[in-house]
Amino acid sequence: MTYFAYGSNMLEQRLRHAARAPSAVFLGVGAVRGYRLVFHKAGMDGSGKCALDDTHDHSDVVYGVLFEIDDAQWTRLDAAEGVKGGGYSRETIAVELVGCGTQVQAQTYVANRQFVDASQVPFDWYKALVVAGALEHGLPDAYVRVLQDVATIRDPNDERREAALAALGDL
Repeated sequence: MTYFAYGSNMLEQRLRHAARAPSAVFLGVGAVRGYRLVFHKAGMDGSGKCALDDTHDHSDVVYGVLFEIDDAQWTRLDAAEGVKGGGYSRETIAVELVGCGTQVQAQTYVANRQFVDASQVPFDWYKALVVAGALEHGLPDAYVRVLQDVATIRDPNDERREAALAALGDL
């Protein structure tokens, strides 16, 4: 089944972790029109995570990465994304394959309204994962610059922060 990753799961090292979807195979870069990317989904760790904000304006676009994932691994990925806790719902969305314009149907995670809070700010390491995934897959430079400009806060959990940043250092 095809998956559209637009946040930290764009980074293949993160997505292919045993707790997520080790079978993930890169298919291409995708774009979803009529949305903008925000970091307003309240994470369990007290920070903002990526979410799609439906603007209904087709000049707005969220870029991401399309992967093929074995059906048996969706349960794992759903757990990692907090579907059971209600933070995200997995939904089917139309994604345009960048470069050829072909439309594909893909699964993605949409933040549930009660978990969206515009005052949320991402941790520095989380944004770094998102930016690293965007760079890894050659998302448009202007889009990457927008991601790089997102304000962050330092994670007060030094152990979690250092582990995430160390993983990025391995890239």
